[in-house]
Amino acid sequence: MPIKLPFLDIKLSEWKETDFDKIVAAEKVVVAIAKGAGMNSDTFQVACRRLLAMVMAGAGTDWLEEITTPVDVRACTFLLVSSDDFCQLARVDRNLLGRLLMPRRPMTKLSLMQLIRAFLERFDLLAEGRALGDWCDFLREQLAGLGGDNNTSDLVRYSRFSEIIFSVSGPSKVVNFARENGIDFDAALRKLGLNGFADGRYIKLCRYQYYLETLRTMEVGENHPVLKEVVKSDVVNAPAAEGKLLGHSIIEILIDRSAGKVISQAWQNAILTIAGDPRVPKSSASYQQWWSIIGDKRIALMRGWLSRFDLALFLGVLEQSAKDDRNDAMERMFAPRKTFMEGLVEQEAVYESRLFLTSSAESYLKKNYKKEKLPSYALVKGGQASVIYLQLKNGLHMVEGTHSFSIRVMNKLPEKPGITDYSIDVFNSRDLGVGLAEFYLWQFQRDGGLMETAHNPDLTWQNKVISHLAKFNLKLDVGKLIAPSKYRTYKSKFGAS
Repeated sequence: MPIKLPFLDIKLSEWKETDFDKIVAAEKVVVAIAKGAGMNSDTFQVACRRLLAMVMAGAGTDWLEEITTPVDVRACTFLLVSSDDFCQLARVDRNLLGRLLMPRRPMTKLSLMQLIRAFLERFDLLAEGRALGDWCDFLREQLAGLGGDNNTSDLVRYSRFSEIIFSVSGPSKVVNFARENGIDFDAALRKLGLNGFADGRYIKLCRYQYYLETLRTMEVGENHPVLKEVVKSDVVNAPAAEGKLLGHSIIEILIDRSAGKVISQAWQNAILTIAGDPRVPKSSASYQQWWSIIGDKRIALMRGWLSRFDLALFLGVLEQSAKDDRNDAMERMFAPRKTFMEGLVEQEAVYESRLFLTSSAESYLKKNYKKEKLPSYALVKGGQASVIYLQLKNGLHMVEGTHSFSIRVMNKLPEKPGITDYSIDVFNSRDLGVGLAEFYLWQFQRDGGLMETAHNPDLTWQNKVISHLAKFNLKLDVGKLIAPSKYRTYKSKFGAS
């Protein structure tokens, strides 16, 4: 007796046109790149479409099972070179490399050449860590198996130099090859057969390593053309060793090679362009990305160099202020103030500094310097005077300003108005002058640690500052603080120090 089955009412949703978007897009990509490469055989194009469609449809690693013939291998290696869509989802690892040898061992020369091209074009963008090492091992083994009857000149060259090129540290090895053979970088690329991949990832990393090697060997402080290259965004943000960016290595080289000297303006500009001023809040993005990784010792060196730069900028503002105001008295005072403050820096009495600029002073600096080459500074509201703060040895502090601003030296810095708080970037003019002295007296009373004086008469104000510094055991060579033409007068008036 026949079995009567219940009627099954299966309702399937209608296919939408959008359900085929990925496959249609994949087909268009394959057709375009295949035509561009001159690979128009139907079998090859079908293989490309099939692999690309599976990868783009999210087939996980199942698509590897589709590589069953030499044509499939050729299609896969072709996509690794030519298709960004394919490479965004497919990774080169041990599973893929093993699958490429399933249809034929060794690979065909065409497929091997395409895999080498993918390596040079994409390198660590397609494989990382152990997988990248596996890829290098695979290529060296395939090249070693070619034998001596191969007539493909590029493959012969790659086989000869395989230990240099096909290595996780290949970019560094290429640069070392150029140096050891006494040839320039581009000549090394030609010798290794790599000059046709100038826009590829591998050669970019080679070039970055070449930049580092150039920085390590050029004259200290030299304004070398490579400095214009190493500040570019794609260079400084390229990955380097131990989780650092290339920019970290560049900054470290420039600072370490300048240690014990005055850093050149060209090298300082490069550092500021890459990382900005370290004298910013530690929570700021630039500090977190760059300076938090550079280390305290290098930060201290950079701050010291920037103090010289701050002073040079301040003196420029001071001189310009006198000229703009047509103030003869200010112009006469400029030279002794300049000599005194530069003398402090030359004797390494200054640890750190901070600039406070009026809007007119800020405009003056912006006309004369590129924004990225200026140090960090705060703004002053409600007055004419721009101000510079200097942290001196022995815990001393000095505040100096333009116009008729009095010079103040303190053995302690009051909490208000927060001169060294980099999260505050706008200050009231009075708080940096008379108000600062009031804050000191309010917090510390008249304990003898505060000294204030106007910049006249000449030599007298210098002696007041020098004597106050000496009171706190900061003894300086007075001959470097007073102009040589006035030093004899100073000695006769105040005695030799």
